[in-house]
Formats: sequence, structure tokens, C-alpha cells
Amino acid sequence: MVQTLSGVVVPVITPLDSEDRVDEPAFRKLLRRLIESGVHALFVGGSAGEGPLLTLTEWTRMMEIAHSEVGDALPLLGGVMETSSRRIAEKMHLLRQIGYAHYVVTPAFYFPFKTEAEHLRLFEDCKAADGGMNLIPYNLPSIVKTEIPLNVLLELARRGWVTCCKESSGNPAFFRPLIAAGREVGLRVLVGDELTMVEGLRAGAVGVVPSSANVEAQPFIAACRAAIDGDEAALNSANERIQVLRDALPLAGAYWVTGVKYALACLGIGTGKTIAPYAPLTAEQQHKIEAFVKTLTLYPSPSG
Repeated sequence: MVQTLSGVVVPVITPLDSEDRVDEPAFRKLLRRLIESGVHALFVGGSAGEGPLLTLTEWTRMMEIAHSEVGDALPLLGGVMETSSRRIAEKMHLLRQIGYAHYVVTPAFYFPFKTEAEHLRLFEDCKAADGGMNLIPYNLPSIVKTEIPLNVLLELARRGWVTCCKESSGNPAFFRPLIAAGREVGLRVLVGDELTMVEGLRAGAVGVVPSSANVEAQPFIAACRAAIDGDEAALNSANERIQVLRDALPLAGAYWVTGVKYALACLGIGTGKTIAPYAPLTAEQQHKIEAFVKTLTLYPSPSG
């Protein structure tokens, strides 16, 4: 039976050592912290986790460590973003061997897709190779440089191949029709862009996938609860903090993962290193993060 995904799905940061290998103690510490924070699922090997940038050896280690640490505590998603069907299938096979139930895939990158047929062909290849795993399409046009067409996502749901997708375009003109039409075919939408995340929840998205939740998960948990309860005041309050987190962390430097990683380092998780060749924060940017981390206890912890 496929687990229903909703609420706060954290795209987990991957702490690295000086040789761009997974820092296992720090990674396990982060996973435990997230489980204890009250979030609803974890996504490893995504963009925030630098999954497509790791060597296959380190990608595999990351997936093994996460699976052994998380166990049955939360649903665990594995990212298999790659440049071709065969390379995606290779990673899917490794996930299946490790014991994953869910895999997340963007359109193949390097040569951006130009037609709906190319998108469908990729997902057909995925379903032919996944051995019954749960496919989660991931729309990420800002990085992949191609958008999964609305008609393709709906067709995947009609075929019974998907029940959930991750939508990170940040474009209300795309995600609002997707959410509305998705209801008619059993497609649930998780929104991943922090700027428009609350707008997505208001439109009917079932959850969020925020990188800043690695550092402070409570505002996102509060936003999801408020959306379910129809509590507009609580939703607005949560969104105010979400935008503060977005400004302070993903927007801290030129490479958006760096600010989140450095904040975790300030909390004693890893060193803040991002994968080569991406530049670290400047000293001034680091000082701003250090000051911001001191404010984290100001937001209330989850209850219930």
C-alpha cells in the first residue's frame, strides 16, 4: 500500500567532509533532529541535498545512511534525478535494493525536453523499471530548464502511475490549475517554493517541501495545520516567519544551499561545506547567519 504523503516533507541537506564525502555522524544527527521536530516525511538526495552532484558512491552511501537512520519513523523519499533513463533506472535499482518505497524524479537534464512526448517517454521508462516503487514527479524548471507540462502530470495520474507530485515552479499560473485539475484525477500536490508556498496551501496543496525546514521546521508545520483548519490569521503568522527564513537562509549567498548548510553548522551539524566548485559564504554573509541563528528559539516549538 502506498503511503499518503502530506504535510511538511523536508528536502534534507547532506553534510559533507573536506573531500565531498557524506559526513555520516553529522547526517545522522540532522536526520534525528528532523524526526524529532515533528515533520511528516523526509526527502534525501534532492536539490537541497545535492544528490545529483555527488559521486554515485557517495550518493549510494547517503541513501544507505538515511534508510538505516530513519527506518519506519517517517516516509522516506529518494531523489534519482539524472540525465537519461538508464542512469535514472540505475539509481532506482539501488534504492530498491536498499529498501526505499518512494523515488522522486525530474525531467532528465543536460538536454532539456521540448515536447510532451519526451516527458511521457521518460516517465514510461521509469514505471517500466521501478519494480512497484512509488513515482513522484518533480517539477523544477528553474534548475532543470524544462517544465513538466500540466497535461503530462494529469495523464500520469489518469494512468494510475502517480498520486502525488512535487511542484517547485513558484508560478501560481501553473500550480493553481494543477492543484484544481489534480483533484479530479487523484493527484495531490506538494509545493516546494518558499515564496509562494502559503499561496499553494491556500489553493489546496496537501503539503510543502521547504529547504529552510532543515533549520527551523515549526513555521512550516504551523502553516500546514493552519491551512487544514482554515485559520487565516495563523497561516499569515506562519508565512511571516517563513519569509524571514527564506530571506536569511536560501538567499544568503549566490548558491542557495550554502546559507542553510552554514546555519546548520552554527547549530553544531556539519561544517557548512557545499560541494565543489560552489563557493562558500563570505565572512560578512557568515556573520549574518550567525546572528540569525540566535533568533531561532523565538519561534514556538510544535505541540500535540
